[in-house]
Amino acid sequence: MARRTGDWIALLEAGYSLDGDDPAWLARLAECAARQHWQDRVSVAFTFDLGATGLTMKDLHVHGPPEVHAHVRAAMQGASAQGIDLLYRGKVVVGTMSELIFSRLPDDQAMFREATAGTVADALGVIAHSGTGRGVVLNNVLDAPRNTTPAERRRWTRCAAHIGAALRLRALAHRLSLDAAPVEAIFDGGGKLHDARDGAAGKTARETLRQAVRRVDQARSSAGRRDADASLAAWEALVSGRWSLIDRFDSDGRRFVVAVRNDPQHPDPRGLSARERQVADYVGLGRSAKEIGYLLGVPAASVENSTRRAQAKLGIGSRVELTAFFSPHGVRARLAQVALAGDELMVGTSPLLDASHLTRLTVAEREVLALLIAGSTDRDIARRRATHVRTVAHQVQAFFRKFGVHSRCELVAHLHAKLGGGALEIDPVRQGSRRPLSKP
Repeated sequence: MARRTGDWIALLEAGYSLDGDDPAWLARLAECAARQHWQDRVSVAFTFDLGATGLTMKDLHVHGPPEVHAHVRAAMQGASAQGIDLLYRGKVVVGTMSELIFSRLPDDQAMFREATAGTVADALGVIAHSGTGRGVVLNNVLDAPRNTTPAERRRWTRCAAHIGAALRLRALAHRLSLDAAPVEAIFDGGGKLHDARDGAAGKTARETLRQAVRRVDQARSSAGRRDADASLAAWEALVSGRWSLIDRFDSDGRRFVVAVRNDPQHPDPRGLSARERQVADYVGLGRSAKEIGYLLGVPAASVENSTRRAQAKLGIGSRVELTAFFSPHGVRARLAQVALAGDELMVGTSPLLDASHLTRLTVAEREVLALLIAGSTDRDIARRRATHVRTVAHQVQAFFRKFGVHSRCELVAHLHAKLGGGALEIDPVRQGSRRPLSKP
């Protein structure tokens, strides 16, 4: 049965509206999602802070009965660390609880049933990360368990990129006058440029922004709203990886479109540029170059270039190793600063894999997997194991099927998200050794 959907562009407009405080903004966003896409059924929205040791729920809005507030808080308090990792520290953007949690963590399923007093069969969730440790969750209560459709995953993933950008904008909302520093270009309602400064001052930047303003206006037109996929693809979450476009009105009620610098800021002691760090963080979550490109508003080729530069600066030989390093449970999360012979070094440990997650693999498969995680190519693995490259390629594809992933980077991110006790030391040198990584 086809699922009725409404105006996707209205959801983006609700996100980029900076009026009111954060709870009021969250309520507007939740009500728009419920009204336009979820048939006014019970829906939940909350903001969260994600730190190294856990997740804290902040503002909460419920579109439904008051008792749902207690159900949501009980479910969040009862969630296991593994459940939090699966939902919030991996590449998941949209999915149902039955898809993502119930089949993998039966104890969390039982807790969920108890927390919701048996009234919720399943829930569809959309997780929007801001790239700064904060995020937004939109949940729709379902009558029966089901999987998300390709159209839902495609559209909600793009909406989540905008919601994350909008959450960053709210930190700037109190100082977004037309002459404020983050505002780098100003267009009138007809798309005519009135001012451009700082990063938007160059001719190429001005033309890029002018074209982006036109695409957004087209997406917001009646025709644009009827073609959701084309409009969501055309309206970038960030223009050239730097600007968000929002409406501002002067005292006379005139509409302006302003380009606000809104890229996630990541100071990095290892010499990575802001773009390289942004890309590396998303690589650590297992995101593809295409997905990262949409999130940051840059071409996939630019993402690949940033990935290669980050690898070179960190002395990392492959994208797979970069994924392991920047995984939320990888080396980067365990860095410590030590003094050695007068030099300050950053030292980290690469965590071991949980043996319980590898019981389906033979000894030979585990050996191949260890080499794969270490960043070895199919040809290198075949040489080490005295076998044919085609044999290794078939084994790699078998890993993808067993773990439900589509690439080596997704596989590494997936396995790091499942780290826990009972570690199996597949390869002591590659998986458990300590080594100096860089000077801070």
